[in-house]
Amino acid sequence: MIVKKKLRIETMDCHFTATAFVIDIRKEKPQRTLFLWHKRLQRWMPPGGHMEPNELPEETAKRECEEETGLDVDIIGDAQANVFVNTENEGRMLKKPFTMLLENIPASEERGETAHQHMDFVFLARPINIDQVLNMNEHEAEEMKWFTKQDIENLPAREIYDNVRMYALEIFTLQSYMLFTSNTSISGHAKSRARASDSPTPRVMAS
Repeated sequence: MIVKKKLRIETMDCHFTATAFVIDIRKEKPQRTLFLWHKRLQRWMPPGGHMEPNELPEETAKRECEEETGLDVDIIGDAQANVFVNTENEGRMLKKPFTMLLENIPASEERGETAHQHMDFVFLARPINIDQVLNMNEHEAEEMKWFTKQDIENLPAREIYDNVRMYALEIFTLQSYMLFTSNTSISGHAKSRARASDSPTPRVMAS
């Protein structure tokens, strides 16, 4: 008689997080994005973190930007049809992330955390006032600065996760979609040609 053993699939806890690539695109200056040198991860990272109870992903991304960088930002939603246009009493549209990721987070003895996963909502954001003074959260980061496309390309592999670099460079190509005009959403038509979320490479985004 053949006895079949059931395979036990080990699952990890999953935390909801949100991340924002803050982009400064002005005609008179090189395009750039804001990164922080993450104390625990020892990598350049965009601002992001865990969702609080009853918080929407876009609210988390906006709050984390303010807490970690001091910047007030607009969260940019990807283009989508409003299915509640004639039935506002039924609900409303949420801002659509640039991409969504399931990230493998290693155990942290320092934080007393076991290995887990982040379900990360990744947004684009723009500063409401680009002249606003930056105010780094020293609990989370050691340094904060703006990076141009060339700066990111030149970062050594030990200082940035591959997929963080890939997404940052991809975002710089979105200028042709009039990302930071008066519109508050971007077209997803052409950028889907290089959608990086199909990559199997795990990456850590939100702290």
